[in-house]
Amino acid sequence: MVASASLFAALYAVLGAIPVSRLLLGSGFLTASNIITPLSGMLFGPIVGGGAALIGDLIDVYAGQLSTGATALSVIAADLAVVATAGLAFSKWRRLALFIPLAALVIYTVDPISVLFVGLVPFTWLHILSFVTLAVTLVLEGRGIIDRISPIFVSAVTFASLMCGHLVGTIVGQDLLVRVYGVYTPAAWDSLMANFVFAAYPIERVFFSVAGSIVAIPVLRSISGARRASPTAS
Repeated sequence: MVASASLFAALYAVLGAIPVSRLLLGSGFLTASNIITPLSGMLFGPIVGGGAALIGDLIDVYAGQLSTGATALSVIAADLAVVATAGLAFSKWRRLALFIPLAALVIYTVDPISVLFVGLVPFTWLHILSFVTLAVTLVLEGRGIIDRISPIFVSAVTFASLMCGHLVGTIVGQDLLVRVYGVYTPAAWDSLMANFVFAAYPIERVFFSVAGSIVAIPVLRSISGARRASPTAS
């Protein structure tokens, strides 16, 4: 597993060189590595998968493909949250996968510099939706209505883990950019999040969720099929 995760880290680093969309906060780009971040957790679990993502991110930092400072720290934190959520959802402790996105929602809500509402709409409306989707899906899986390699389950985990990563990255980013580095004043941060980020992040997250699901579903099914076909499989 460690050897496979090492190869995955190399693939992750390569995909980290392919820009997809500009980061909403800080400099740099969101890259194609975001598409396979949930799969890292699904395949290798939260610890080994998190290590693969971390190594891939550090390679990208060293190669200059990922900016240092607040941007790098927020991206790394986001990726680790994605892998941990997806990895727990595919483990025997899968209900713990709800803890990380729930904790992120609570921390974001109580942070004084967080934007809570844009008009009458909660800023975290899509994060809340992804959390509810994951909770319902875990209940359905626990009752045997769906299995863990079904498109419904994989897509729900991909969606929820990426949304969790987005919120964790936002929390780390706003604390660093506003409180630590002073890049933004609280008022400027509020305006940026409410006027630009709020409109853009759902489009960005839905794209990566769909792309990540398209990649993860056939990979998980092929691995599951290979295990069933193997004469040594238990």
